[in-house]
Amino acid sequence: MNHLRPAHIRDKDTVVSENSHSTVVCVTNQYKCERLIKAGRRVADLTRTTLTVVNVSSPDITPEASKALDHLFNVSKKYNALMTIFYSDEALKTIGEYIKINKAANVITGMPQDKDSVLIKLWQKFTNTKFFTVEEDGELKEVLNSQNHIA
Repeated sequence: MNHLRPAHIRDKDTVVSENSHSTVVCVTNQYKCERLIKAGRRVADLTRTTLTVVNVSSPDITPEASKALDHLFNVSKKYNALMTIFYSDEALKTIGEYIKINKAANVITGMPQDKDSVLIKLWQKFTNTKFFTVEEDGELKEVLNSQNHIA
């Protein structure tokens, strides 16, 4: 899995141990993803898991998107989460590998916009992982049927 190269990590000494499980928050480069990190902290605390935040951005990221990621990076620090950013055009593969490497027990996401969303593909692939969506108002919902969670 050598192609996973993080763009920046909060603290090189903060790693998920071999035996631990984590709560992974998947964020896009939008300021409103702050609600996902807050919800992820709640889930991680309840399940006694490590909190990590992941973003997969296009290699040709815009300056505005970069500012939003900086904001989310700071929010991650505030909520004691490790944030990793990957630059890739293969979001599904990259996030899937990240979930496996971090032994995710829980994954927090926003709402998929259509039935071809990367999120729905992740939900279908990782059947032993609990997935949660976070509504715009911060309400957390467990994904039980992927078709009921399309925005």
